Amino acid sequence: MRSINHSFKINLMDKIFLVLCSCVWLVSCRSQQHQEENIAFHYQGDTLCISEHSALAEKIQLLAVELQPYSAEFHTVGTVRAVAGKLAEIAPPFDGRVVQSLVRLGQRVDAGTPVFELSSAEFYEASKNYFQTLQAKKMTEVNLKRQQDLVQHGVGVQKELEEAETTCEFARREYENAAAGLTMFAVRPDELVMGQPLSVVSPIVGEVVQSHIVLGQYVRSDSEPLAVVAELDRVWVAAQVKEKYIGMVRPDDRARIATDTEAAAGREVDGRVYHIGELLDEETRSVQVLIECDNKDRTLKPGMFAAVHFTGTPKEAIVIPSSALLQTESGTYVFVEVGRNRYLKRFVKAATAGQGESVVSEGLQAGEVIVSGGGIYLTGN
Repeated sequence: MRSINHSFKINLMDKIFLVLCSCVWLVSCRSQQHQEENIAFHYQGDTLCISEHSALAEKIQLLAVELQPYSAEFHTVGTVRAVAGKLAEIAPPFDGRVVQSLVRLGQRVDAGTPVFELSSAEFYEASKNYFQTLQAKKMTEVNLKRQQDLVQHGVGVQKELEEAETTCEFARREYENAAAGLTMFAVRPDELVMGQPLSVVSPIVGEVVQSHIVLGQYVRSDSEPLAVVAELDRVWVAAQVKEKYIGMVRPDDRARIATDTEAAAGREVDGRVYHIGELLDEETRSVQVLIECDNKDRTLKPGMFAAVHFTGTPKEAIVIPSSALLQTESGTYVFVEVGRNRYLKRFVKAATAGQGESVVSEGLQAGEVIVSGGGIYLTGN
């Protein structure tokens, strides 16, 4: 019995020993594999070299970079506004009472079309002053001609002629000032009738888009506009472009505009860059870019907010997969093939191009081969 137990214990000890040996062997193999992976590549100066039989060579993908058409794209926001000089707020030039409304909302008007008439004491005084200076000018002209005739016939006095010339010149200037005061309000002095109400006209061609004209209402010269005329067949979208994107925008570049209404319907409005501002807003770190859009269907309303999608003019550029870009504290870099299983770490300047791609502006040349995938294995992380 003792002999059997003794034999059983020996067999059990042998099995335990074999298991321990197997564990030690496995750990040794894994350690050896780890060590092999650690020495799968090494550096010679700035060049990374992959060992000839390392599995790393099969984990990376290579790509020959080349120039291809590329259009820079980015999104921002903007506000719809009327084109400069295509919107006129028509306010009363004098204090007075509205005696007649001559337009209706939505009406098309030409430059010079009367909008409303205003009975005004100030306008009456301005008209009165005009007629008085006109009369004074005529009288001094008659007196000057008389003095000139007298001197010409030898019976006049030179001093009186000089005084007549001075008086006539003064009266002429007073008349010109009075006439200019009327023409500022689109009143033609030669058609003016004493006592008539002031006819306030539209300074531009367009459509009456707002009207607050009330007959009999007393208004002041500093009151809100009584009417607004605008030509909205073309409008501007004032987009705020961040400082980092402003170099991507050029005059005549294409842009797509979408208001909330248009976006909900899946539609966009095409536009072109009209003007790029010269001043940077220090608070928002952005520059105003004006985009001109066709608006004959009145899709865009002044004051609307809009999403703006800029698309730059196509140009040749190096575009690579974003997976090829690696990061360190010093910046962005790629691995460039410089020989069989030899790669140089090179810093580049790149920007996101969308859809998993990046455009490289500095650091790569067409024809070079880079590690486009699996580069993370070469970082040692």
